[in-house]
Amino acid sequence: MFKDHYTIFITPPKGRKTRQFSFLKSTFYILVLFLFILIIGNCIAISVYIESAHLKEENAKLKTEKKELEKVARIVNEIEKEESFIRDFFGIEKSGSNMGCLGLGGVNPNSIDTSYTIPQDTGVTVSHNNNKQQIPLIEKALFLRKDLQKLKEELIDRKSEWDTKPTIMPIKTDEYWISSGFGWRKSPFTDLREFHSGLDISAKQGTLIIAPADGKVISVGKDRYTGKFIKIKHNDRFITIYGHLQQHKVKEGQKVKRGDIIGLMGNTGMSTGYHLHYEIIKDGESVNPFNHILNLNTANDPLAMR
Repeated sequence: MFKDHYTIFITPPKGRKTRQFSFLKSTFYILVLFLFILIIGNCIAISVYIESAHLKEENAKLKTEKKELEKVARIVNEIEKEESFIRDFFGIEKSGSNMGCLGLGGVNPNSIDTSYTIPQDTGVTVSHNNNKQQIPLIEKALFLRKDLQKLKEELIDRKSEWDTKPTIMPIKTDEYWISSGFGWRKSPFTDLREFHSGLDISAKQGTLIIAPADGKVISVGKDRYTGKFIKIKHNDRFITIYGHLQQHKVKEGQKVKRGDIIGLMGNTGMSTGYHLHYEIIKDGESVNPFNHILNLNTANDPLAMR
């Protein structure tokens, strides 16, 4: 009779009455299968819950990273605008970049700083201006940093070039006037037409004469026409001459900086009064100093208005 049944005995503690339950084998198997399915289902539910929590955490992290990358993207775009402005302001040509407004060429792994690892996918990309190729933001930022470094080096070179251009008045006083300009004039000694190769800047005796740019003194001397004079070579293009000095304050071979005192205004040589003959030679030819002096006071210098 019990061959088709399973009997389960339950014996409580303290000698209580033992209970027994009989099940058909088919019912028992169904119960076991049900318990197995229940256990498997709970395991799956727990696994799904854990995975869901992990995905939520990853999703929140990705959202935060995306916001940070978007901030970086905005900063990169602002830097590009600043870079473009600097280039336009100083007239610096771009280097033929294929990255839109960045001054570098195409992607070259050898040109990227190896101390930085570029991910395969940053989650944020920027559009290539020419062929619509997608360039990772971090890679673009690295190119931009490299480009700005080159721009910085070029600006340093430009500063060195600018420092050697004679761009200020060569006297240390605001009390002066231009007694004779650059160009053809009537000679004060012969009344004949002659070409004046510089400016005659008049001021008080002993007025300080200063270097209008960085350079090296290549000649200190005296002759019958310009009296005591100084010549300074500023770079491969510019040489300045200072004549009719009362006294030299520099020696041949001496290096000077813009604003350094090099002499005193005098009346030596062929001169009708205390003044400085100031001449700029550019690429081997005398040029009008008016075109190079940036701090010229035109209100006091009517010749500068011509």
